Amino acid sequence: MEVYKVVYSPSELQEMIEHAQNSELLAYDTETTGLNVRKDKVIGFSISGKVGYGYYLPLFKWNGSELEPIWSMDVAEKVLNIIKSKKLIMHNASYDVRITKNSLNIDLLDSLYCDTILLKHACDEERPFGLKDIAKKIQHELGLDVSAEANKEQLDMIESIKANGGAVTKECYELFKADVDKIGIYACKDTDLTLRVFNYYSELLTKEGLDRFFYKDETMPLMKEVTIPMESRGVPVDVELLKAAQAEISVDIAEVERQIHELIEPHLGLFYDWYVGKELKQSTTGEFPQLLCEYADLDLPKTKAGRYSIAKKGVESLPDSEYKEFLLGNAWLSKEVVADIKSMWLKRLPEHPFNISSKHHLAKLFFDTLKEPPVTKTDKGNPQMNDLFLDSVKDKYEFVPLIRVYNKLNKLKSAYIDRFLERQEDGIFYPSYNQHRTISGRYGSDLQQLNRPYESAEGVHPAVYKYTNMVRKFFISGDDHAFIDADYVSLEPFVFSHVSNDNGLKAIFLNGHDFYSTVAIATEGLEGLSADKKADNYLGKVNKNLRQKAKAYSLGIPYGMEEYALGKTLNIPQSEAKRLINQYLNAYPELKKWMERSNEMCVTQGYVKSEAGRIRHFPKAPKIWYSHGKDILDSLKLWSKYHERPKLYQQMKFLRKEVKNSLNNAKNFQIQSLAASITNRACIAINRELKRLKIDGYVCAQVHDQIITRVPEEHAERCRKIVQYLMENTYKISLPLSAPAEIGKDFYEAH
Repeated sequence: MEVYKVVYSPSELQEMIEHAQNSELLAYDTETTGLNVRKDKVIGFSISGKVGYGYYLPLFKWNGSELEPIWSMDVAEKVLNIIKSKKLIMHNASYDVRITKNSLNIDLLDSLYCDTILLKHACDEERPFGLKDIAKKIQHELGLDVSAEANKEQLDMIESIKANGGAVTKECYELFKADVDKIGIYACKDTDLTLRVFNYYSELLTKEGLDRFFYKDETMPLMKEVTIPMESRGVPVDVELLKAAQAEISVDIAEVERQIHELIEPHLGLFYDWYVGKELKQSTTGEFPQLLCEYADLDLPKTKAGRYSIAKKGVESLPDSEYKEFLLGNAWLSKEVVADIKSMWLKRLPEHPFNISSKHHLAKLFFDTLKEPPVTKTDKGNPQMNDLFLDSVKDKYEFVPLIRVYNKLNKLKSAYIDRFLERQEDGIFYPSYNQHRTISGRYGSDLQQLNRPYESAEGVHPAVYKYTNMVRKFFISGDDHAFIDADYVSLEPFVFSHVSNDNGLKAIFLNGHDFYSTVAIATEGLEGLSADKKADNYLGKVNKNLRQKAKAYSLGIPYGMEEYALGKTLNIPQSEAKRLINQYLNAYPELKKWMERSNEMCVTQGYVKSEAGRIRHFPKAPKIWYSHGKDILDSLKLWSKYHERPKLYQQMKFLRKEVKNSLNNAKNFQIQSLAASITNRACIAINRELKRLKIDGYVCAQVHDQIITRVPEEHAERCRKIVQYLMENTYKISLPLSAPAEIGKDFYEAH
């Protein structure tokens, strides 16, 4: 029997307190006025320490015009201080911890024991990660019918919000305006569900031997000591520079757009014919009849939106005319009238109807007017407008490079300048860092993919160079502070060489040679060339193309790239691609053995484990392998055996793709995940050391393999050495890691 209580009376409050006191573990959740942890308010919170139980303490209720208190803040503080002494389980803990601290002035960070999103991610790295979606996925194991209950609760909540004058839209969901009982039961069920999900995945965690990885080594320490502090403190931004950049880039975009239209206009004849035909069809619906009514000055009523009402009854009351007959669907208009209406419409068009940002418009121009052959086609067989195509015609049309510039500038404006400016609060940008958004364990973040600055302006459009290199300047250390910026040198190739345990690959780094040049020389059998960057015959100096070519397969082959894909990438015959693959693997025999071991583990055990302890599951691979064996990977054998049965053949091709993806990911994961763990654990170590030294510094950003730490300026040099040492030594591998650290006042200067 489930016991869910909304706490109104002193006796119910005492019952809630006793429930908390008698529980070692407590699921905790907040209900709030919105999603901004710094500005919104906690209206109540719920707890559950035993499956089937839940208590909700309502702090405020909506009285029709404002929130009014139910329980005093003294009562909330008393209960929260009891809760604080327990091991707390939360779903999306960063949000609940931060809003509880900001709204109720109680810090639950030290009490946080487990985030069930991350627990589920450790045991099952695939989506979904929403609480009810997770519960729905495992509802049979939980003994619940989650979907039916959740749907009813959601509908009841929406009905209550609307009845009390609240908004329920994608942009605005005013839960706080629902009846307190509805909110309370909803909240109690969420904490009960959180506890059930915790219990289920805790068993799996132990069964897979992940307890230490999750609670001690990485996942929860990263959440508590790095992720939440990063999201709480944010990074200062230069608001004035952002405003100036926004104004300047708008002018530059407009100028590039003007140049494109000037160059493209002579080619738009057929486009305009198509555009007019598409947008202004002679029809009794859409824009055409509206223009007709205006043109003929028909005496018809108008809607509130100012459009003519062309209901049949109104049209029938008009005097007889060709316009009336057309609107009734009985006749076509004369060519002269249609021409007049089109002329009227064309005069009202914007100066440039051709939309440079529209792939559809560009496709009409290139494929229909200019008769250019497509490079690729969509799944439906239509010519595909993409960067690959634009690249193929960039030297043929003067405006194509400008289209690329236009797209880049618009992306820089929207993805960086506009976003940072809109989301900053009092000069601070608060990033989001999600530990569950990638399978490897790397952060998924809105600061994870900052553009790298150009080292040279050569070959780059001046405006693209200017704003790309400006992005990192937006983030400033602020008065009396500095950034320590350290980026691992070639972390992925280092980890790749370590994981494969191939002495030939390791020797590249031990000798200080260039990775891609060495691989190219060994694979291609090149003589008289060196991978030493200081040598006169350094490959990267005397034949850059061969070094660049090696980039396509140095990591691609170990990740499962086969001759077809390599041939396409390098534009070489498959026979040549196969030769490259064989020579590459022969040059590094231990790498080949590691790949074979990884494949075997994937198809026999259904998982692989990174050296740091994270698991990647492939539950389908062993089942498919058991049924079909290695023949499933042979496309020719599949065709020979099944092509006369098309449906079965399609199914077998799908299974082949499933196994191939699993095999490729089994190898990729071990490298990517260890690289992520090295970076994550360095972040933990840095924050711990700064705390131990009582230096008020913190890791403020992680950008792929780069860690940025904000520290008081007086400690900058000392912290620079600490950061570099910890990044290079926290997680040791068989090769010496390098992460040179620099000091700067903004992300650009420090990088």
